Amino acid sequence: MDYSSTVPSHSPLKTVLPWVVWGLGCLFYFYECLLQVSPSVMSNELMRDFAVTSQTLGILSGIYFYSYAAMQLPGGVLMDYFGPQRLLTIATAICAISTIAFGLTNNFFMACIARLMIGFGSAFAAVGAMKLAANWFPAQRFALLTGMMVTIGMLGAIGGETPLALLVDNYGWRESMIIMGSVGLILAVLILIIVKDSPDKKNQPHTIEEEPLLPSFITIIKNRQLWLVAIYGGLMYMATPVFCGLWGVPFLMFKMNLAKATAANYISLVFVGWAVASPLWGLFSNRIGRRKPPMYIGSIGALITSLLFIYANIETGWIMQFLLFSFGIFSAGFLPAFAVAKELCSKRYVATGLSFMNMMNMIGIALAQPMIGFILDRMWQGEMIDKVRVYPLEAYHVALALLPAGIFVSLLILPRVKETYCQSVVNQ
Repeated sequence: MDYSSTVPSHSPLKTVLPWVVWGLGCLFYFYECLLQVSPSVMSNELMRDFAVTSQTLGILSGIYFYSYAAMQLPGGVLMDYFGPQRLLTIATAICAISTIAFGLTNNFFMACIARLMIGFGSAFAAVGAMKLAANWFPAQRFALLTGMMVTIGMLGAIGGETPLALLVDNYGWRESMIIMGSVGLILAVLILIIVKDSPDKKNQPHTIEEEPLLPSFITIIKNRQLWLVAIYGGLMYMATPVFCGLWGVPFLMFKMNLAKATAANYISLVFVGWAVASPLWGLFSNRIGRRKPPMYIGSIGALITSLLFIYANIETGWIMQFLLFSFGIFSAGFLPAFAVAKELCSKRYVATGLSFMNMMNMIGIALAQPMIGFILDRMWQGEMIDKVRVYPLEAYHVALALLPAGIFVSLLILPRVKETYCQSVVNQ
């Protein structure tokens, strides 16, 4: 039966239903972003309960991104074939069950497996929400909906800071993970019941009209410009999830003598900056008809603000808050790079090209997380509080130098990236 035929064309439900369906997809993206950054507010508890060092904790946090990155390219093909409703339901359930397992296990290896599976399920969140946007809305709304999706994701990341920190302080990290997993199971049921692949189709397997994955991937590998913009994007994006997802809270607790919840509140301002700026950078790029100026402004601003909040002697809370909020705004300036990637690819390879760029983003994070932990451990001076290693400020200064260094390298790459002038530069 035609799904859309059950609702008259003039019915308010016909207008509201696309937003509900797409909104549930975005809620999964919200949930995924919350889970992604969750280790940041329980890093000390994880090191204590699993008796691990910062380097090992970096592996536990970074392993999420290994499976996330690995599933980017095949995830798009699977989404086309099976449809978003089936895959989003399964992926949400995988995230939820794995989160509960993470909270229950006392074994570090099993905790790593749980985080790996959370990353596996999370890989379908963004592409699923974008697929629903493409299926349920006119094409001219796609860019706006993508920006709104990023904003919703940043709100999820905010939820993974102060609210989750308060939950951890009141109930413990294990109980908090079980609660979050239970919420995910409820979301999976809602997606199963409410979401449909598109207004005019049942949830049936789709026919893949694109070329097979291997030829598409080979075409991507040969595209030098796509490599450049993907590496630029990976180096720019890396700083936000690496700092905010694991090391930012303990760094601020030590640097400014803050309570965990207060430090998490400071970190959440980075995501607030992202949430505010994400749609605006795209609008600015479209308005001036160029992609690279926002990318330059974002990179330079992110470099300056990151150097200041890491190395400057800041004793006033509002100054640190302003710098972190500004860092979020400038970091979001790399988002037009996704439009560049799209405009560098012919229509048949757009999904693969965007997946490739997202994969490069995740690879940078997966490499940087344990690397920072390794540097911290090498500079540890033996101090421990409540069975948790305490690192000197100098150790954080050296380890976190990877973040502004990555942004600086992205600035060196950017002049080599081709300006697309907001239009496709290849024959379709």
